[in-house]
Amino acid sequence: MSKDSDQIQTAPRKFKLGPLGSLNQVTKGLAKTIRAMADGTLDSHVGARICNGLGIMRACLETQKLEQLEARMDEIANRVAHERNRRCAVENQHP
Repeated sequence: MSKDSDQIQTAPRKFKLGPLGSLNQVTKGLAKTIRAMADGTLDSHVGARICNGLGIMRACLETQKLEQLEARMDEIANRVAHERNRRCAVENQHP
């Protein structure tokens, strides 16, 4: 009898990233993937491909967030300009 048959073999854990709907979740997924590659849970080639995809997702989410912030800043700038013009018009009516 070989010693291999006496040992209980455990199945490797399945790697799961979890939700990836926000920039924070994608960043956590990148960290989890890197840790799994470091401890040997995930093959480095597979992990590198996952990290590449997550990096692309992160870039897309960052671009989306920047576009939202730009639109918000434009909205605020327009509101401030409108208020300033309104105040100037009121001041010019009452010398």
